[in-house]
Amino acid sequence: MGNFLLITIITIVFLIQTSLQNENNECPQRCDCLEQYVDCSRKNLVSVPRIPKWVEQLDLSYNKLSNDVTEGFKELLSLKILKLDKNTLLRIPNFLYLNQIQEVSLNRNSISSIDTNHFPENSTIKTLSLNSNRIKLIKEGALNNLTNLITLKLNRNELVSLPNHLFMHQSNLKVLELNHNKIHVISGLLFQGLSSLTTLKIKFNNIENILDGAFFGFKSVSLLQLDHNRIKSISKGWMYGLESLTTLSLSNNLISQIDFGSWELCTNLETLDLSHNYLLEIEGRTFQHLNNLHILNLSNNNISAISQEAFSQIIQLQTLFLNNNKISWTVEDMSGPFSKLQNLIIFNLSANHIKSISSRAFEGLSNVAELDLRANNITSIQHHAFDSLSKLRKLYLNSTSLLCDCNLLWMVKWIRDKVEHKYVTATCAYPAEVRGVTIAKLKEDNCGDSPKPKIIEHPKSHLAIKNRSANLICSATSNPFSNMTFLWRKNNGNVSNPAVYENITLVENGKPHATSVLVIPDVSHSDSGKYQCVVSNKFGTTYSTKAKVNIVTFPRFIKTPTNVTVKTGETVTLNCAATGDPPPEISWKKDGGNDFPAARERRMNVMPTDHLFFIVNAKTTDMGIYSCAAKNPAGVIMANATLTVLQEPSFIRVMENKEVITGESVVLQCMITGSPKPVLKWLKNGTPIVPTERHYFTADDQLLVIIGAESNDAGQYECEITNELGTKKDMIELKVLPPVAIMVKEEDMTGIIIITIVCCAVGTSIIWVVIIYHTRRRMAGAVHTYPSESVKMTQVVHSDNDSPHMFPDNLSEHSSCKDSGTGDSAKQTSFDGVPSDRTEQVHFETAVCQSYSPVPEAHKLLPSSFKPSIQVCVNTCVTPATYSFSSHSGNV
Repeated sequence: MGNFLLITIITIVFLIQTSLQNENNECPQRCDCLEQYVDCSRKNLVSVPRIPKWVEQLDLSYNKLSNDVTEGFKELLSLKILKLDKNTLLRIPNFLYLNQIQEVSLNRNSISSIDTNHFPENSTIKTLSLNSNRIKLIKEGALNNLTNLITLKLNRNELVSLPNHLFMHQSNLKVLELNHNKIHVISGLLFQGLSSLTTLKIKFNNIENILDGAFFGFKSVSLLQLDHNRIKSISKGWMYGLESLTTLSLSNNLISQIDFGSWELCTNLETLDLSHNYLLEIEGRTFQHLNNLHILNLSNNNISAISQEAFSQIIQLQTLFLNNNKISWTVEDMSGPFSKLQNLIIFNLSANHIKSISSRAFEGLSNVAELDLRANNITSIQHHAFDSLSKLRKLYLNSTSLLCDCNLLWMVKWIRDKVEHKYVTATCAYPAEVRGVTIAKLKEDNCGDSPKPKIIEHPKSHLAIKNRSANLICSATSNPFSNMTFLWRKNNGNVSNPAVYENITLVENGKPHATSVLVIPDVSHSDSGKYQCVVSNKFGTTYSTKAKVNIVTFPRFIKTPTNVTVKTGETVTLNCAATGDPPPEISWKKDGGNDFPAARERRMNVMPTDHLFFIVNAKTTDMGIYSCAAKNPAGVIMANATLTVLQEPSFIRVMENKEVITGESVVLQCMITGSPKPVLKWLKNGTPIVPTERHYFTADDQLLVIIGAESNDAGQYECEITNELGTKKDMIELKVLPPVAIMVKEEDMTGIIIITIVCCAVGTSIIWVVIIYHTRRRMAGAVHTYPSESVKMTQVVHSDNDSPHMFPDNLSEHSSCKDSGTGDSAKQTSFDGVPSDRTEQVHFETAVCQSYSPVPEAHKLLPSSFKPSIQVCVNTCVTPATYSFSSHSGNV
């Protein structure tokens, strides 16, 4: 009996276990099962039903599950795919027991954060989708255990920022989506660790700043989407790590600037979308380095300026969208702006306010098959405008404003031969008789002259001075004359807030023309550039030539030379520098001229880079006023400085002792130099000499003249010279000899006048001293009567010695006078023009010097006691000359 009871109990337990095992392996009643797939979606479940262990894919989406779902997954050791979309989960379930799970979808729940305890170490999850939750916070380290993650989707959450180093352990992640969040900054190194990432999508956020190095660490990213953010500029700094990028989408941002060099690290880029931004111009280096770009979308910007070389770097481009911009001038006025795009196939220029097409607008586009010019109010198309488009098959042209003059007839045949007619629906607006007629049906006898504006006065290039106003003038007419509008452009862009004055006047032949004057008030450097006048009427647009306006500013000294005083032999430095636009040229003058003694002697050096002017080994000849001139096209300014060279007083020559006969006259010389000019003082026997009628000074006191020497004139004469550098003295002795016997024929005697002309140049002055030191009345008492024969010579006999001596006159034969620095000696000269009758000859002696200035009248230097009426003949001392006086004729 006991054995039977034991067997019964064992049997019951076995049956219960078997029942339980069968129940855990059966498909839940409200779910659908297919092999390892269990679909429990849309069952209004509030808890997880008993799921068979064999399940590999489980879909619990669109239920009402809350956070108590973890217990229902404990035994699902084979589960690989779990979908919990559209439930009411407030947190991520714990996946600690799901060792085989690879894909988890938790979209459209109410999860608010990602914590650090949701995933087991070395989690097998490869795809994690958390779209459309309320995630505001991802804790640092929350993703550390997801080392096998390949795809992570966090779209449509409330993320404002991401913690640093969030992805340090996701080296296998390839796809990361963060669209529709509230991220406003992408910090540096945020994505470090994502070395295998190929796709990054961060669209529809509030990103304003992308910091330098934000994408550093990427090695494989080929697709980056940053559309619908608030990015304002593109810079090279945040491009690091995007070397493998092939597709970049930045549409619908606030981009107005692309820094030069931004694409240097993105040379593999093939598709670039910059549509719906705020770009204003495309410059020559805007797309530099994008040598492999195939598709470029620039539609819906504010582009109004494209440089001639704007597309020269993207020669592999095949598709270009420029629609919905303002680049009419590019097509209307430029020559070959797209000529480098020889591989372009699709070209969209619709809605660009284009009114006319120039003959060279599409030059070089030999492979374009599709050209879209719709939504442009085109009035004229120049002949040969489409000649370069040899492969064009689809030309979209729907203008209703064509000016069907004789210049447009060429297009009729071109459309018929080259393109599919159905895409060309453009119609004529002028002349009236063909209004509304499609261009393909235009006939030769319908055309007329063009009523487009004709510019008769183009704006002219000129220099404008800063802070003054500048004017540019443009005049145009049309036939028949119609209302015209003027538009001024600068550097291929519209002039902002222009001050324009317009009027209509009549020319000489009676035809009216319109004039527009662009006034640039208070000119600044920002106003420089190329200006162009664009004249339009309802029939078309005409462009003027471009006038270049350069802004110049008056020179302004930043360093001016100052007065300098140096000693002889020292170095002189003058400093002069000026600023202006363009930078002024510096030049120097001395005393208003270009004669620099220092330059002739190679003692002068000008150093433009240092703004210095040097004179070495200064001399007194260097003294003067030095002028620094700063000159540019705006004008000239000057600054002066005086150079003073100090020189110790010195004697030009050694003073010589003198001997004079009583009654004769003598000149004592003290020829000096120095700077400043030395003060000269004469002393006799230590006592200052006071001028009298017999003793007076001339030649700036360098000559002491004694008339009618007397015995008391003998003695020691001292010359003392002084300036601020010192004093020097020199001394001579004057001897007065007894009277001499003079043999003359009294009745034929008309007088003996000995004239001494002393010419001494000190500085630039010439002083002629004419000394009448003997008259016939004065000599009458000293003569004796001799026979009437003529005496050939005057012999001077010393009173105590019979041996004859020829004493020096007031200037010795060896004396000379010279300009300081020249030193030409004077020589005695005979006069060939004296009377042939030797009895009437006048004995005289002369000294001749070089002269540099007009000679004063000699009679002003005569003693007051000599009053004869004479006429002075003045010679400029260029050649030696002699002078004689005659008491009969009264002439010199």
